[in-house]
Parts: sequence; structure tokens; C-alpha cells
Amino acid sequence: MDGPKRGGREIEVGVEVELEIVKRFAELGYQVQPDVIDLLRQYQLEQGVGINEIAEWVAKSLDSSSIFVISGEKIAELIKQQQQQQQQHRAPKQRRAPPGIVKSFSNSGNSVQQGDFLQHFISRYEEIGGIIKRRMNSSQIRFVRNTRTDEDVSVVGMVSSVNKTARGNLLVDLEDPSGHIPVVIPPHNEVIPDEVIGVTGTLTRSGYLFAHRLVYPDVPLHKSASAQSSLPLASSCEDEEPEYALFISDMHVGSHTFREDAWDSFVDWLREEARSRGIDIGYLIVAGDIVDGIGVYPGQENDLAIADIEEQYKTAARCLRRIPGGIHVVLAPGNHDAVRSAEPQPPLYEDFQRFFSSDTCFVSNPAYIKIGSRIVLIYHGQSFDDFVNSVSRLNYSKPEDMMVEMLRRRHIAPIYGNSVSIIPDGHDYGVINPIPDILHCGHTHTVGIARYRDVLLINSGTWQSQTQYQKKRGISPVVGCATLVELSQMKTKVLDFGKGRGKGKGREG
Repeated sequence: MDGPKRGGREIEVGVEVELEIVKRFAELGYQVQPDVIDLLRQYQLEQGVGINEIAEWVAKSLDSSSIFVISGEKIAELIKQQQQQQQQHRAPKQRRAPPGIVKSFSNSGNSVQQGDFLQHFISRYEEIGGIIKRRMNSSQIRFVRNTRTDEDVSVVGMVSSVNKTARGNLLVDLEDPSGHIPVVIPPHNEVIPDEVIGVTGTLTRSGYLFAHRLVYPDVPLHKSASAQSSLPLASSCEDEEPEYALFISDMHVGSHTFREDAWDSFVDWLREEARSRGIDIGYLIVAGDIVDGIGVYPGQENDLAIADIEEQYKTAARCLRRIPGGIHVVLAPGNHDAVRSAEPQPPLYEDFQRFFSSDTCFVSNPAYIKIGSRIVLIYHGQSFDDFVNSVSRLNYSKPEDMMVEMLRRRHIAPIYGNSVSIIPDGHDYGVINPIPDILHCGHTHTVGIARYRDVLLINSGTWQSQTQYQKKRGISPVVGCATLVELSQMKTKVLDFGKGRGKGKGREG
């Protein structure tokens, strides 16, 4: 009990607490020795919990059949045990295996050889066309032209152009290595340039193929949704704790509108709440636009807080170094990062990598990685601009709809020659093969979570509030969100750090 020198009011409060402790333990059937009161009052101050909670904790920890008077020695023993348990809970767990790189396209060559574009599209046709051909009995276009009219025929080809007929139908020029054929397709279908599709229809005397059925490469149904939780994964043992990954994108460090307060809340949540709740986060995946860059769009210099690209990366590295140890960080570039803009983009150059922690994993855009037993396809998402311009129902506010279209077409950026430039080297790296468990994108600065044929789709928002450029284009960013995924059962929760420090609130999926 505090001495009189601390003041009359404090003595009065101390007596009240003493009486409360004695009374509460009496109600539970115990008496307490005098030194117990000092220990419990100190414990109360350190832990910030109420007397009722403390009393119940002590009572549950005791053998009620043999103890009626609680000694200070017994309380000291219980407190020591509690502290040891808390220390074990807070201690960093054994480091998870680092992310496995399944595909990362690191060739950073600057020259393009003539003729590589032809091989690039042949590669696309053969890989995606092969998927479709296994589902339909198709013929090459040159043989179809010799087919008797008014018969149903099937072909697989790449869309070289899309126009409209006077009646509003789609007139598609479809080609394969043997030739091309005009195809008339009902207007409700969504066909985009450079994708590979299968068509079954009737060939007319004038040489037009009137389509009855379109076949997309699409993603097959590997397993039913009900079987998802019973997969033989790394966390399938009943006594093994769940493993989590966090997905974010579009940090845009260096911009005046980088939300440092939201990032602080995110780091606080990782260091305090996630750890105290036993959320074992093994991985943080960043899908591009780590920094805001220099000269990416007209007038960008007016939006920059850091006008030097090296300083931008140094600052981004400092932000990521605040992430608790034991969490593997994976960084992919985006169109604002200081690598070539043509896809596939290589990992960050070594001049910038040296600023980051030595165990950071740098991958290309796109890239396949393996975390736990899940395959993740990371793609920043610049092709969203082309999808929005080509399919009227698609928009930036629902990025998950565009990600579904990527999977249906088995390509992350099927449209060539508009927003996305490519570096051809004889193989099309945009083909979605293998099929991932998770497709993670960014770019739109909006949040979208969905499932399509057992693939989890994540678009993870941004850490940059609205710029003047975005305002002119009608882009309303969703700021300060991170998507938490439990990797065993693929349960998701969007944590929102942009609307209140440290709250980490979100919606589950």
C-alpha cells in the first residue's frame, strides 16, 4: 500500500482498490495475504486490465480443492508463468521458407531483333490454341476454306481485327499460321484484338463463317469450392497454426500524396496487434509502383515530394525495413518504377536493390512465386487500361472483373499496341500458364477481391491519395488497404489503414 506522502486522495484510491481485491477474491472463495494486494495492484497497472479479470485468471490457475488462502509467493509464481508465456508468444517464430521463384523474367536486354514479334505471336497461338484444341475438334483455316458450305466447322485462331457489320454484329478477322477467315459473331459477345479463341459455325458460299459458339481457353475447375478447405497443404495438420500472407500495391513513395500516416498504422498493426492476436504473417507481396518515379506523366514534378529517383527508393526501403523481421518481402516493379516500361519488366536494378534489406525477394513483372504451397501470379496491371477501352462494361472501380477476363483469355495483356508495350524474345510471357492459386494485381488504385473458378483474385489498392492528374481522369483511389490471406483455406480480409490509425478493420471474404 502506498505511503501517506503520496497524498490523501491517492491513499483513498488505494484503500478502495484493496477492498475491491479482497471482496472479489472472497466472492470466489479465497482469502488473500497482505502482500498479494501490492503484487496484484502492480500487475494491474502493468497489464491495464481490471480486478475482475485478474481475480478470475488467478482462480482458474489455482487448484481450488487444496488452496483457500492465497499467498504472495503463489501470486508471484503465477505472474512469472504468465510473463514467460507472453514472452514465448511474442518471440519471433522460426523463419518461413523464402518465396520460391517459379517464373521471373530477368532478361533486361535493350535491343529487339527483327522478326521476334512474329515468333512472339506464334508462341501465344500455339500455347493458348493448344488449350482450346484439346476441347474441340478443330481444323486449320486453309482446310476449312475447302469445306463444303452449309456445314458446321470449327477453327482456332487469333483475332487480328474486330469491326461491326451494318446489322450490329461483330465482324472478326480470325487467323492461324495457315491463313485467315472472316467470322460473323452475335453482338452480345465480347471479343478483343489479339486474343486466341475457338469458333464453331456455318461456312457460307461467300466465305464467311457465321459463329454459333465461341470457346475460350479459360481456367478449368480444378476442384469444387466445398473441397477447398480439405486440400493437402502445408497447414493441413490440425495442430499447425495458420499461415498468412499480406498483399499490397502502389506505394508511390516520393509523391506528395503518399499516405505516410496510413503506412505508420500498417506497421503498428504488424508489430503489435497482428503479433498479439497470433496472426503468423510469413509474406508481404508488393505488386509494383513501389515509388512514384520521375516523368511518368505530364506535370508529375508538381506532385513530387522527392524529386530524385534514388532518394525515392532509399525512402521506400526505409519504409519496408520497418516491417517486422520474419516476414519475407517480395517486390515486383510497375509502370512508375525505374525499369524499362516494356513487359516483361525485369526486377529492380541492382543500383536500387542495394538500399533494401538483403533478404528482400526481387521479381519481374509479371512473375510466378510460390509461398507456402500456393502459386501466386503477380502482375502490376497496366493492361487494365486496354481492357477498359475495349470492353464497355469494365471500369477501374471493379478491377476484379478485368482480372476475370484475364483468366478467361488465359493472358494478362492480350491486346497489343496500345497501353502495353512488349519486349519479344520468341516467347509470350503473358500467357497464364500454370494456373495460379492467387492472381495479384495493382495499378487501378482500387480494391477488388473475388474468386473465379477457384482462383483468388486480389487487387490491393494504393498508399497514395488522389493527385490532380487522377482527379482529371476521374480516378478515386482506395488508400491504405492490405489484403490478408490465410493460405491454407484461402480466407481473406481487407484491412483498412487509411481511415483511422491502427484500427486494421476490414471486410472478410
